[in-house]
Amino acid sequence: MAKNNPKVKVISLKPLLDLDSAEEMVDSRKVKTFQTLLHKPKKSEIHQHSLTLHYESILLLSGKYSVDFIRDADHTLHVDKDVQEVIISDEVFPVKQKRGVFSKLEPSFKNKIKIQMQERVMLENTADVSFDHHGKEMNLSYNDTLKLLEKHPKKTIYENKDSIRRPEITVESAKLKLITKLKKPADSGIKSSEETFEFRDVLEIYVPIYEARLIGPKKRVKILRIDAVRKKVL
Repeated sequence: MAKNNPKVKVISLKPLLDLDSAEEMVDSRKVKTFQTLLHKPKKSEIHQHSLTLHYESILLLSGKYSVDFIRDADHTLHVDKDVQEVIISDEVFPVKQKRGVFSKLEPSFKNKIKIQMQERVMLENTADVSFDHHGKEMNLSYNDTLKLLEKHPKKTIYENKDSIRRPEITVESAKLKLITKLKKPADSGIKSSEETFEFRDVLEIYVPIYEARLIGPKKRVKILRIDAVRKKVL
């Protein structure tokens, strides 16, 4: 069961790259965008149709999972070579007979007894999960992202369907994916369990992205994307 249901924190980052600088980056990279092994077009053959700024969402969730459960386990007990069986609480466990060529390589002064038992396990696991605005999972660290957010200036973005790309995955669907990830270490062999989920944070981060629509030779169209925070071509 979930212990809490935190509100979604919406954070919008301010572009650190202005339009003129973005155009310069597009101009310096547009030939490479169309270049192939057999052909390198001239700059004059490539036309910039448009350059627009969009705010793309990243959904980032962090959580903690606690579980107290019983699981089946097999353990091997090493005993003296004269021991034929072990008796535990009136249950008899026979010595495993050594067979095959490799058995001769084992120590001759020890025998093995395989014991099936149950273990009580108390486990805590923390994890995070992130998605781009299409709902595709990303490899984004929660702690590292928090550090970056502290350094970068924020801004308010206004409602505009053309410039804001909201998450295509719902928060509830993202939570289910995080729960699956959190439970993985305890998935196998559980007989009974008492579990809790704590959603520590749900962040909806809007990153400014410049998109240049380029038209090259034979009217081929390419989209060049620039991260306006890191000033980096994507």
